[in-house]
Amino acid sequence: MTALDIVALVLLGGGAVFGAMRGFVHEALSLIAWVLAVMAVTFFHTPVMNALAAPIGSVSGAAVAAVVLLFGGTFVVGRLLASALGKRTRQSVLGPVDRVLGFGFGFVKGLILAALLFLLATLVIDTVRGGPAHRPDWMRKARTYSLMSATSRAMVDYMNQRRGALRASDNSAAAR
Repeated sequence: MTALDIVALVLLGGGAVFGAMRGFVHEALSLIAWVLAVMAVTFFHTPVMNALAAPIGSVSGAAVAAVVLLFGGTFVVGRLLASALGKRTRQSVLGPVDRVLGFGFGFVKGLILAALLFLLATLVIDTVRGGPAHRPDWMRKARTYSLMSATSRAMVDYMNQRRGALRASDNSAAAR
């Protein structure tokens, strides 16, 4: 077992255990809280910043305060709601199902985190050592190497497809 295997197993196992402890409802609603917080900043930053500019006295200070208020407020409310609903679900008849689904959700989150760290590590190692052929043995001989490589490749391919679709829609909109 290599260092890559240990890190991957800790991330996958840790994500799964924490997911089971928190349950699927808590995990899913926590993720939704993040999304809603980002959306709140995206859609309401300018009006809130303009409203705060006069009382704060500087535009940059108002911009920071708007992000903190919008993101922080939305995120805290979302997390409190997720915690309350997750606790009720875990204590209900659906508790065991919630925990099993939470285990799977946490495992997937751990896999995504492990794959992102693998991508970062391969980027650094390939840049320093001169390509994939020169990766160290602890990476190439890891039992989880094929899983990390396939997951990372799928993530990169998905992002490239999304980027290509966005370019195509931008080009068609510009041509009109």
